[in-house]
Amino acid sequence: MQKDVWKGLFSPENKKMRSNVFLALMVGILLLAAGKSFSSFGGDAPEKSPQEEPAETTLGSDAETERRMAEILSKIEGAGQVDVMLTYRRTEEKTVARDEVREESYSEDDGKTSESLRVENTAILMEDRNGNTLPLLLSASSPEVEGVVIVAEGGGDPVVCAALNQAAQALLDVPAHKIAVLKMK
Repeated sequence: MQKDVWKGLFSPENKKMRSNVFLALMVGILLLAAGKSFSSFGGDAPEKSPQEEPAETTLGSDAETERRMAEILSKIEGAGQVDVMLTYRRTEEKTVARDEVREESYSEDDGKTSESLRVENTAILMEDRNGNTLPLLLSASSPEVEGVVIVAEGGGDPVVCAALNQAAQALLDVPAHKIAVLKMK
């Protein structure tokens, strides 16, 4: 039966059918080629690990954030020297992927039954591009700033206070009532 189909396909009477099959085959090949050029499955794009994805807002360490913020705020006209202190509602949290292996064993000796349970919980490790071994992160959250104290030489001027307050709100997404701007002695 199948041989008859192939013989019939290549017979001189089925020239139109051969053309249609050939055309369908060419369209399929064209779609495959076009699909690979738009697809990320081609292997050309490097894969990103969870550690390599940039966070929305990176504050760095507490001291580094305070130093950078003081540096920026001191550039505001009339502010003069500035010191900054941040308080945090929540610190940085990272959730590491873990592998849990449970082994249960039962034994019976002289009519006595004993059970033992062993649970082994280990972090899942991966290797970065530099060959360093790091734990696989499931999630990471940035520290959440609770309040800001800004002490500035120009803190006695209401215009400077307003500018420092506005800058702190923009930098840290903290409401105005959680920011204190004070005059430096």
